Amino acid sequence: GRTAAGLASQVVSLEMVLADGSVVTCSRDERPELFDAARVGLGSLGIVTAITWKAIPKFLLRAQEKPMRWDSVLERIDEYDRDNEHFEFYWFPHTDGCLTKRNNRTEGPAKPLSKFKYWMDDQFLSNTVFGVLNGVTHRAPATAPFFNRISAKALGARTYTDTSYKVFTSPRTVRFKEQEYAIPRDNLQGTLRELRALFDKRDWRISFPIEIRMLPEEDAWLSMAYGRRTAFIAVHVYHRDPHEEYFQGVEELMVAADGRPHWGKLHTRDASYLETVYPKFADFRALRDELDPERRFANAYTTKVFGD
Repeated sequence: GRTAAGLASQVVSLEMVLADGSVVTCSRDERPELFDAARVGLGSLGIVTAITWKAIPKFLLRAQEKPMRWDSVLERIDEYDRDNEHFEFYWFPHTDGCLTKRNNRTEGPAKPLSKFKYWMDDQFLSNTVFGVLNGVTHRAPATAPFFNRISAKALGARTYTDTSYKVFTSPRTVRFKEQEYAIPRDNLQGTLRELRALFDKRDWRISFPIEIRMLPEEDAWLSMAYGRRTAFIAVHVYHRDPHEEYFQGVEELMVAADGRPHWGKLHTRDASYLETVYPKFADFRALRDELDPERRFANAYTTKVFGD
């Protein structure tokens, strides 16, 4: 959100078991370097055995969801980002259609969706029907633009107020593969225009919407938002569809925009690239060498992204 950073920034302290068997705690005041490294550590510094989270009393969110056209969204991204606590949107490839979501705290009263409206929008249309459409586009990829136009129009505007977790979360029963990159916030509009241009140049037929969200800068060393206001661009494909060409094309664009790949999603970057986009990358590797010189916590993935 506008001021609420990611989960790494909500951690107050960690208890960890290190490679030598010792149990340590870290926070901003106690072993701060370990704290800044381990909050996004990919399990490579030790085993986290306890987390103290920053927490606040439960609250209500007023959710405003509205279909908009591509040009209008890009023109108003800065406004929506500035004027809302939480703003994100989805673009339906091969169309001008976007779905915008604005969430802001409110004193209430709660005005949740009716059971029927929730079932129709979030269960039936967004999952059951969407799953059927993806089964069709898997067999006939050329139909993806047609069905995306239908999907962009099917989810209409709605406003409701409910407990935060009910607004923030959505059921997702259609399986998919995903790649997500974090780029500097100032690069967002230009990168999105280049991404859309790629669809005109490549023979892609993509049935899943592309998700765009924003975060303030963070201070965990390997946070995707470390040291800069950040925009996240996530692309998806149906789990039975090939993803390699699409993800590779998007990844090349994101790399050109100084992007950082999501650590837990599909990407092809390795240590030689990652050290160029994370200012504290060398410090992280030095701490890893100190804490786990025998690489007890290493695996194929951490060896790829951190080197050895």
